[in-house]
Amino acid sequence: MLRIFSRKGKSIFLVVMAAFLVVGFSPLTVAVAPAVDTSEPAANETGSQVFIGTNGMTGKHYNPIWMTSNPQFLTFPLILPALTWFDDSVQPVPDLATQIDVNEDATVWTFHLPENAAWSDGEMLTADDVYFTYKLAINPEIGQSVWAKNFSSVIGVAEYQAGEADEIEGIKVVDDHTVTFELSAPTATFLFNTYLGILPEHILGSMTVEELEQSDYVDAPVVTSGPYDFVEYVEGQYIHLTKKADYWGKEVQIDEIYVELFEEQATILAQLEAGELDIATIPADEVARFGSIEHVDVVPVAGIGYSVAHVDARSQEQIDLMNKPTEEGGKGGNVMNSTPIEAEIKPYLQEKSFRQALAYSIDSNAIIAVLADGQATPIYSPIFGPEWAVNPDLNTYERDTDMAKSLMEEAGVTFDEKGVALWDGKPITLVFLSSTSEQARQLGEILQQQLGEVGIRVDIKLVTSSAFLVAAIGGEGDLVLNQGGRFGAEPSTSSLYYTCKAGWAELVMGYCNPEFDDLMTQGVATSVVEDRQAIYHEASAILNEDLPSLFFMSPDSFVGMNPNLAGVKPSADPGYLTWNIEEWTITE
Repeated sequence: MLRIFSRKGKSIFLVVMAAFLVVGFSPLTVAVAPAVDTSEPAANETGSQVFIGTNGMTGKHYNPIWMTSNPQFLTFPLILPALTWFDDSVQPVPDLATQIDVNEDATVWTFHLPENAAWSDGEMLTADDVYFTYKLAINPEIGQSVWAKNFSSVIGVAEYQAGEADEIEGIKVVDDHTVTFELSAPTATFLFNTYLGILPEHILGSMTVEELEQSDYVDAPVVTSGPYDFVEYVEGQYIHLTKKADYWGKEVQIDEIYVELFEEQATILAQLEAGELDIATIPADEVARFGSIEHVDVVPVAGIGYSVAHVDARSQEQIDLMNKPTEEGGKGGNVMNSTPIEAEIKPYLQEKSFRQALAYSIDSNAIIAVLADGQATPIYSPIFGPEWAVNPDLNTYERDTDMAKSLMEEAGVTFDEKGVALWDGKPITLVFLSSTSEQARQLGEILQQQLGEVGIRVDIKLVTSSAFLVAAIGGEGDLVLNQGGRFGAEPSTSSLYYTCKAGWAELVMGYCNPEFDDLMTQGVATSVVEDRQAIYHEASAILNEDLPSLFFMSPDSFVGMNPNLAGVKPSADPGYLTWNIEEWTITE
């Protein structure tokens, strides 16, 4: 049962992944005390407590400006809410903002703030706090490139960062409760960027950046605007929050939140099994075991990440350009270590019909059964969500070895009397490359068996995580495993992987389709969902036909919860676990 009594020194762990992708959309209208000093995680004897575990904090400071890791994503919405946050489908929702307006071409975004929003010291929260926070986040002395990148489309940001302007032209305080952002180009996904927790200007406004980093507030934000007060952050141990006694917004029911910080995932499972954990994510291969534990409810959540194998279809010309010295317009070799790339060029991989043959040779359902215990969704392009962006007419490449062999012959492949696939009279061998894991080994073995049935030999090469990108860019794999991402949350994510100058496309796949690039540009240039839908349907059809990657699945994720914890809506990205904290309750 959930803790409703004092608890000291308990170790609880939850592995969650922070994410930043949300979807752009048309105009919407949505209505939506000083901290106590303590030295250990002790709670009110009669109050309700929820313990959440996570990996350690990697941010330079415990402050939204330096928000980089799970503990921060779990707690900042509770104490220093942003204009927007992310819901259980990793879609943008107003958080501090009560209403968001966007013009038709998605160049002007207007945020309305609640008139009664207040800081815990009694000062009112206004649009000046928003402007102050955004200006601070992109201050070049802060050096946080993530915010500089997120807000680069805002007019005047480049000039401010270059020291050519003292203010940011594109951020305008209309009145105490209204602020607008004017962008230099249409950006339907701008709400992807507005998860920056708002800070109190009246506390920090007179400080230089150096003074800010030396202040107590930078690691102990005791003046807050969210439903919880900050109590204490002990580095490497825990973060403790308590319910505000007199909150201006919607009241929360849970009295205390502890986010405890640990490093090993095994701690999650041990604590959950022992009944010492209130909520945690569970690996797919542990679902069956935890499903039999009485004090754990296992909740499945549709995933937004993907599992694919990128096809290294680079030409000799592309490799030569990469090896060309940078001063001559090239990449200077392997960008990970600047060594020359000596990849073996396999011309048949450059043939679309051969890549399609590979897709027809593979049974994705078998892969899902083995690697995800059946808990995944087959995908046919990297654009598989949200629902409105899914093209229902894509080729599903149901396994057909006769079709695969026919397409191979179309690409110029021949077969010997034993059915071995040949190119220029030599047997075809593909190298499956991945960072080392049991799941990767299993996938490699499946590919060995299934591609072997059409005459293709597959060798498995597993390397350390630190060596993986060097090996991939260096041409040590023909089929390069890539897993994760948040493709199911926002279709424009594919542009980060498959446009001509995207890292994976240029440096590993050698893929470039200008028509796809144009569609990706169009997709973020309108806030009208119907227009975006048509664009992304066309874009997904291109990737579905070109197959720069072999698309396998989007794995589900799983959350284990104490049955007495009600109201939790686990997010497709567990990093946003606390997104609906106002609905959490404890039942008996």
